[in-house]
Amino acid sequence: MAGIATYQVPFDKIYLLTAVRLTPGGSSIAHIYTQTIHRTTQSTQTIHRTTQSTQKIHRTTQSTQRIHRTTQSTQTIHRTTQLTQTIHRTTQSTQTIHRTTQLTQTIHRTTQFSN
Repeated sequence: MAGIATYQVPFDKIYLLTAVRLTPGGSSIAHIYTQTIHRTTQSTQTIHRTTQSTQKIHRTTQSTQRIHRTTQSTQTIHRTTQLTQTIHRTTQSTQTIHRTTQLTQTIHRTTQFSN
């Protein structure tokens, strides 16, 4: 008659071993195969978890790179804004100089006219 042995392994995986007319040695070999399957399953699960971790790291790295590029763009915008403000102040100073020059010319003409 056939003997059935079940082995409980992590992650609720159940392996069935059906021994049909096996000698004690044959049964041991079947048990060794079952243990090998169990270890292989554990290794596969470890590889799966490692792959998932690697994918998370990859996604985090991509996010970090996007943040870095955004930060660089923000810094460029900040420098451009500073430059624009400098240009605005320079333009205001130039306009003040122009008005002062016009006033000076008007005063000069008026003074020449009076003499």
